Amino acid sequence: MKKNVQDKNMEKLSIRLKNCFGIQNFEENFLFNKANAQLIYAPNGVMKTSLAKTFHCLQKGEIPRELIYNRQAEYSVKIDDEDIKPSEILVVKPFDSSYNVQDLSTLLVNRSQKAIYDSIYKEILDARAQIAKKLSKLSKISADKVEAQIIDDFGATDIFDAIDEIKRFEQALPELASVAYAKVLDPKVIELLQDPKIRDNIHDYSTRYNELIEQSSLFSRGKFNPSNAASVSKNLKKERFFEADHKLLMKGKAEPISDQTALDELLKKESEAILGDGELQRIANKIISGVASIKTFQEVLEESPIISTYLSNLDNLKKVLWSSYYLTDPDSFESLSLLFQSKRDRLTEIELQANLESTLWHDAQDIFKRRFFVPFGLDIEDHKNAILGTVAPNMVFTFPGEDGTPVRFDRGQLDSLDCLSVGERRAMYLLYVIFDFRARLAAGERTTIIIDDIADSFDYKNKYAIVEYLKELAEEDLFRIIILTHNFDFYRTVQGRILDKAKWDNSFIAQKCGDRIKLLKGGSKDVSSPFELWKQKFHEDPRILISMIPFIRNLIEFKDGASPDYKKLTSMIHIKHDEAEPEYKTHNLKIADLEDIIAEIIPRKDLSVHFDKGMAVIDLIYETANNLIEQEDLNDSLSLERKIALSIAIRLKAEEFMWEHVADKSRISSNQTGRLYDRIVQEQAGRQDFQPIEKVLSQVTLMTPENIHLNSFMYEPLIDMSMDHLVELFKNIQNLEWSGPA
Repeated sequence: MKKNVQDKNMEKLSIRLKNCFGIQNFEENFLFNKANAQLIYAPNGVMKTSLAKTFHCLQKGEIPRELIYNRQAEYSVKIDDEDIKPSEILVVKPFDSSYNVQDLSTLLVNRSQKAIYDSIYKEILDARAQIAKKLSKLSKISADKVEAQIIDDFGATDIFDAIDEIKRFEQALPELASVAYAKVLDPKVIELLQDPKIRDNIHDYSTRYNELIEQSSLFSRGKFNPSNAASVSKNLKKERFFEADHKLLMKGKAEPISDQTALDELLKKESEAILGDGELQRIANKIISGVASIKTFQEVLEESPIISTYLSNLDNLKKVLWSSYYLTDPDSFESLSLLFQSKRDRLTEIELQANLESTLWHDAQDIFKRRFFVPFGLDIEDHKNAILGTVAPNMVFTFPGEDGTPVRFDRGQLDSLDCLSVGERRAMYLLYVIFDFRARLAAGERTTIIIDDIADSFDYKNKYAIVEYLKELAEEDLFRIIILTHNFDFYRTVQGRILDKAKWDNSFIAQKCGDRIKLLKGGSKDVSSPFELWKQKFHEDPRILISMIPFIRNLIEFKDGASPDYKKLTSMIHIKHDEAEPEYKTHNLKIADLEDIIAEIIPRKDLSVHFDKGMAVIDLIYETANNLIEQEDLNDSLSLERKIALSIAIRLKAEEFMWEHVADKSRISSNQTGRLYDRIVQEQAGRQDFQPIEKVLSQVTLMTPENIHLNSFMYEPLIDMSMDHLVELFKNIQNLEWSGPA
């Protein structure tokens, strides 16, 4: 990626937010003197989405809001002490299905030109939509198909060319504006008119038919004709009207009709009186016995008999009808033509400028195909602009077919088929985002980019591909990037691959402290890689020594399985009281035992200077936990060992309480905390006084057991958990009192 050296003075991003989408108070200055990227790990519910929403509002030129309590939002975002501009912000969400840069106007790189283009384009489309709505009402053709039908009927290149043809057409008649195109030119009617004898005699039929209808005492023009009569007779017979002894009095007849035969004879006689001769009778029979659209055509002939004179040339009739509709509102058509003529040159000018940048799409496509792994092929093809007739890029996707032939879809078809998985849609979204990056670079726009967990839900191949691409973006002098994530593994990957040495200053972990959000330094080894620090410091810090218990226990399990040392370490983080195995009883295990076990795995460090080696490990754990909850600076740093030590103390306290009050004290060999909890809950089921106890114990089972097992994936939940929460839970466990059975 080519480096842009313009505007290299983006050194500081200052953010001050109050009551912005859940952020009550947040203030931070991000310095970019060591790297162009900043990294924030934010546990769920702390600030990640809220910060992205705030910047997205600013990107759109809107004011951030506080949605729950309707508090007044306050905000200040500055670049090098100057207010940030909306054009200088780009928010990249984890996934946004509505983010669609396929639209022609989005290809315009110059944002001010794009706004002008969008406005003109919308004005023209709105005018076209109004005319299409009017023509749909007259023609009975759906509004979304009207334009295509007119263009086809006049052989025009576009709707504006067709309107010019309509205006020049000289056979329009005002009385034909009431004739619905869809009724006269229905496929079944056209099929009927393919018969030369019908087509040549249809005018005589229509003229004679209407004359005799006027003279008939039974029929009435536009209301009740031979076609209606045939339908009435058929329905009365079906419903067994006369069999129920009903009678029917017909207009102009003195006596009522009392049976089906008499009715059929009367209707036949009246119909023959109207069209009793040769070709006219044949036409009448075809219409009377025809489908619904043929009978509707008969009604058109009754209402507008003049239409029959045009039926010998249907291509001409189509033009006659459209031009007749034009006469109902010529001003609207004229306004659309004038609007298009006045704006066309400006649209063309902007689009030609955009076409100079159209290769950006192909650049984005190449980057996407080269870096990311998806189960479909992707290409950029040209598509035609419906207004200007020019071409612009269009995305086309191919999937392998069963017979080896690729199956091809464009973006709209994929959306309607809903055939892409969420992961595949996310991959497609990446392409749009890449294009936006390329467009901003090409336009020389300095940009603050907020990346909100864009790698979320991707497989590891694509996740690392995203990281490498973000690394290249972070080398662009036009860009300043803030990467937000709630995935700790991704956080550490970005630290190593993008920030490198700058991670000590440019990576943070967000933490709620009352109503304020603080960013703790997240680049030190005690956060990103604590185990090396622990090996050096465990002999002098009780919090680290306690945290070594599950760490060393995991290593022993991998090496030796359930060995005696493994069992002793297990008894240090679970309450074990089996009299048959006194060497594994929790209260019998001393700090000296822990020292010896650790020395089997890593080089021995003498604990005697800082610890009483004769002290029980469980007493050290409780003492350390009590010291922790008295500290006032709990939220000023993010040392993992404090949370682990407190979590172990919480679990031990909970197990002591449960063993004291559970009736079934039989040995539990694995998953002790959860099974012990299930045991006491089942024993005390239905007791109202146990419900508050159960609530506290359930928090322990949910929060602490798995979190204490330490490997690169398992301690992330402890990073997410606030010290305040752990302190509160420890105090609740300490204060548990119950008068239930002991």
